Amino acid sequence: MKFVYDRVAFLYDEVCAVYSLGAIARSKRHHLGFLRVGSRVLYVGVGRGADALAAARAGAQVTAVDLSEPMLRRLRAAAIREGLCLELVEDDVSQLPCPGDYDVVVANYFLNMFSESDAQSMLGALLVQVRPGGRLCLADFAPAAGLGLSGVATTAYYRLVNGVGWLLGICALHEIPDLPKWLTDRGLEILDIKRFPVMGGSGPAYWAMIARRPRVGLP
Repeated sequence: MKFVYDRVAFLYDEVCAVYSLGAIARSKRHHLGFLRVGSRVLYVGVGRGADALAAARAGAQVTAVDLSEPMLRRLRAAAIREGLCLELVEDDVSQLPCPGDYDVVVANYFLNMFSESDAQSMLGALLVQVRPGGRLCLADFAPAAGLGLSGVATTAYYRLVNGVGWLLGICALHEIPDLPKWLTDRGLEILDIKRFPVMGGSGPAYWAMIARRPRVGLP
């Protein structure tokens, strides 16, 4: 999977913009309104990192993690052009030191790379990095907002995108996960959820959510 992301680094964001009509980029920016100046923010699976750059511009202390060196190289070049300071780490999130050290952990379109069982394991690795009382921010494919044609359209759209991604080797085949349930099952409080339709209405869409880790109760 890492090899494929290395190969597509130069056009990954542009392809996402085309098939989502910009909804993916909009959903990735949603969490920015919840950041504070000086917050320690970890971006997991950051890719080329337009959202991480925006957080750094807003005064956050940004650490960005990805397994793809070409993705990080492009992020580093963009940060240098703007005179921004980001800590870039080429590693697996489960290998990071100082667990529980971040005010905010952002994992946009990260869990969708994995099968459900592996995604649940990776969610645990993300939560380890969130300090008690801190926030976890996710963006991903959204389930259908209704039945009938909107449900059919959402299912067809998602299976096409997921299937192509699987054929290219950049994600596992799986259904759209119920991320709010995953989070609440682990004791997090959902603070905000916003949908970003591809073409408006209740058809195919993406969503972004903000959840808070309790101050006590999680390992």
